[in-house]
Amino acid sequence: MKLEEIRKILLKVLPNKVFYATNVYDNESNVEMPYIVYQEINKRAIGFNDDKPIYYEANIQITLVSKIKCLSLEETLEKTLLNHGLTYSLLSEFFNSDKSINRVYEIKKEDF
Repeated sequence: MKLEEIRKILLKVLPNKVFYATNVYDNESNVEMPYIVYQEINKRAIGFNDDKPIYYEANIQITLVSKIKCLSLEETLEKTLLNHGLTYSLLSEFFNSDKSINRVYEIKKEDF
């Protein structure tokens, strides 16, 4: 699955509030919460044939950022991922200095 496909899935949860690697969508302002940030955090060759990679495994990190704890939004995100065949792991949840909440998920994808 390509990153653009993952973005389209995430847009079903929060239309117009999904960003790659950062929440800054222009030089002057940031989007209002809640929003989703996703990024490919690593990609490595797994199998080899004649010293060439057969496929790669990548980890995609998805961060839901919200002003307050919102169980229904978390559930919507989780169900949307699962409904599109994306099994996730919840990595962490923490408060930012502005009291907003980051809920961090990880999914693995393979590229052949």
